[in-house]
Amino acid sequence: MDLPATFSRGGVKWQRTSKPKVYDRSRWWKVFGDSTLNDLASNTSSQNLGLKAAAARLEQTRALSRSSRTAVLPSLDFSQSASRSTFFFPATGNSIKTDAFALPLDLAYEVDLWGRVRRQVEGANAREVAAQAELAATTLSLTADTALSYWALRGIDADRAMLQEGIALRKESLSLVEARFKAGTVNLLDVSRAKTEVATAEAELIGVDRQRSELVNSLAVLTGRNAGSFSVGVNAKLPDVPVIPSGIPADLLLRRPDLFAAERNVAAANAAIGVAEAAYYPTLRLRASGGFEGGDIGNLINTDFSVWSLGSSLTYPILGQKNIRAQRDAAVARHKAVTEEYKQSVLVALREAEDGLKGLDYLRKQEMTQTQAVKAAQSTLNISRERFNAGLISFLEVVETERTLLASKRLAASLHTQRLAVTVNLIKALGGSW
Repeated sequence: MDLPATFSRGGVKWQRTSKPKVYDRSRWWKVFGDSTLNDLASNTSSQNLGLKAAAARLEQTRALSRSSRTAVLPSLDFSQSASRSTFFFPATGNSIKTDAFALPLDLAYEVDLWGRVRRQVEGANAREVAAQAELAATTLSLTADTALSYWALRGIDADRAMLQEGIALRKESLSLVEARFKAGTVNLLDVSRAKTEVATAEAELIGVDRQRSELVNSLAVLTGRNAGSFSVGVNAKLPDVPVIPSGIPADLLLRRPDLFAAERNVAAANAAIGVAEAAYYPTLRLRASGGFEGGDIGNLINTDFSVWSLGSSLTYPILGQKNIRAQRDAAVARHKAVTEEYKQSVLVALREAEDGLKGLDYLRKQEMTQTQAVKAAQSTLNISRERFNAGLISFLEVVETERTLLASKRLAASLHTQRLAVTVNLIKALGGSW
């Protein structure tokens, strides 16, 4: 494929490889240093029912691969037989009964002149490794989903804490306005506004609690547990975002198990073309048989009743050429399809890596700017309260500054949560680590 020389961050060179390996033992979530996430991700990788199903499919593919490898070996069959025949002579009215017993061993071997069997084994091996890579890809995807749900939950906990703080401040403002209303310094409209702000924030908190409940249930399913019987403790403090190394090596994409699975599917499709091509040519089989035959089972195992035979057969399809050509064309078309799918997977992998690298950079800058906005909003609120207490402004202006500060804090927390989520997506895009 025509790939770029580097990632957009620069300083990275591509490397070619002929023997990539499935990178399926990563415990990438430990980079965040969160014990709860470690437990959740470990439980997902060991208890998720979808992963157990994928593991069973891998065992199925391995068994089929072992079965295909036996095609290169000769077959040896024991086929005992017994029969009784009656011959009737109408002219005399007599009949003769004869018994026949046989204890043969039949040996057969297909001479793989055109590589049909070898290509079958090659394709089976490729499908087995692809299934192994698909299991690793499923593991990476589900553990990433677990981490994303967990950071979304932590973001909601932080948002919830800020809402509770905002409700407490608004209740304080309501008490102050009610006291000043009794003193006759403010009107009833200011009291009504203060009550509206408290009720609005409380209603929003209820909605946040609903979202938290849904995320906890999602984590329960991901970790193979029943929703409703699972809980995650509240933790409103968001951790620092892991530091990305200055130069991400492009060969980390070789760790992506979905790319490796796609490449092995191309190899399997290529082997299928070889199988289809071999059908054009004759099939040569060698046969040998030896054993005992006789009419009396008591004296059957005796050298006088031993028989043996050697032979071969050559089979060539004559009327089936059109069918063979159609099967071959289908195999070529499938190879082309999975090749294009593989190329598409590579392009998607590049996009996901670029999105992660650029997204983290943009979000970091955005969060820094938003932190300055929070400081400015806090200063504005302090000034507006002083001016309100001095009777210079109305309570409406205080309400607006409180809204602005709360919104700024929530946005800053949301940006930090997004950075954690994008970090997870970047790790996933790079195959499970950096």
